[in-house]
Amino acid sequence: MKKHIWMGGVLAGLMMACSPASQDQAEGSIDVLPAFENLTELKVSHLGKNIRYVPLETTDSSLIGSGCKASLLGDKIMVTYGIRGESHCYLFDSKTGKFVREVGHKGEDPRGYSEPKAYVHPVTGNLYFHRAPNKLIKYTQEGEFLGEVEMPNGLTSGLYPLLTKDGMLVYEGETFNAQHQSQLYYLDEAKGKTAEVALPDVVKSEEIDPSGIQSISVLGAGADVYGLLGYAGTIKVGFKDETQGLFMFNYPAVWAMGDDYHFHETFGDTIYQVKGQELESYRYFNMGERYLPKAERGKKEGNEEKLSITYVMETPHLIYFQCAKNLYNDLTMYDGLYRKSDGVVMMNHIKEGFTDDLTGFAPFRPMNRTNDGGFVGMLKIEEIQEWLEEHPEVKLEGALAPLDGLADDANPVVVIVEP
Repeated sequence: MKKHIWMGGVLAGLMMACSPASQDQAEGSIDVLPAFENLTELKVSHLGKNIRYVPLETTDSSLIGSGCKASLLGDKIMVTYGIRGESHCYLFDSKTGKFVREVGHKGEDPRGYSEPKAYVHPVTGNLYFHRAPNKLIKYTQEGEFLGEVEMPNGLTSGLYPLLTKDGMLVYEGETFNAQHQSQLYYLDEAKGKTAEVALPDVVKSEEIDPSGIQSISVLGAGADVYGLLGYAGTIKVGFKDETQGLFMFNYPAVWAMGDDYHFHETFGDTIYQVKGQELESYRYFNMGERYLPKAERGKKEGNEEKLSITYVMETPHLIYFQCAKNLYNDLTMYDGLYRKSDGVVMMNHIKEGFTDDLTGFAPFRPMNRTNDGGFVGMLKIEEIQEWLEEHPEVKLEGALAPLDGLADDANPVVVIVEP
């Protein structure tokens, strides 16, 4: 059974082998099992038609540390990172990589954010950041401070607000607070919460004594272990009854797809479409008997072969997902890709990435989607250098020309796959 933790102030600060869809499956089914049992090479050409490498300008004002994440904002690249006390939100030109500006700052003053988690307004392009304990603060992309929005339940670890043209659609997932229950609701910036969306299979938090905890492992950024799910940070809790809890921060459980809003609960098997105050099944990850249901989560024994969907990114034509086997023990992670047009599903080990069959360079690893149906990734300088040492035959010309002559201490290179 999955457990929620109430520890007063103790933890508060820690904060495609290709397989066509079967004829007899339900409409909207994503047939995971055949693809999982017949892994195949994933290629960049499965994601898009063109790939661009954009080195980010390195200046004293734009140095990027570890744990960073990139996204595309029209003609700009946004890079955020916050680890070991350093927190920044930088904007770069999406064509040249030239540094544009820093937006906002970390600080205790009224205009400072507590962490650089940036949410983007779909109409204005304004950026919203966390300000503990209970607010989002707003900036324009030009760096102008616009004010703040109060969040009714504070900045819970499971919070993810989707900004919409009319306000926000807010998901609050699992937290350490035993009094908190997962919820999905609409929020007006001026009026507060306006309506709730009914969630299926919601399990109430279970209050436990801290003496039942055997161990706590805190990963500032667990991306190397849990894939994209671990980017914002991970806390793994071991209990004396030999069960385990995984708490991932700010999972993007809701997203816009055209005029629709879609929702996926962490580790769940269903993508829902939000219809007013109800959820309707939109896509279903069919894992057969290998699926790890909610009632079994947390049990380390007997679930070694079970699968969980840990992350989802959707474009008009594709659904990219990450899948975990043996979530609570010797974890193995997989990339997956579902093609909407014909139901084809492809999977491979996440460590393999997507083979760059367009330029012949290093594997591509999706980090974010773009508004036009592409994907964004990032390569560290040491990864580029290691690849070139292992592949001396590669010539840095054509699409790879921007990679020539990069300094050892240069900023990372953003990789953009265009549809």
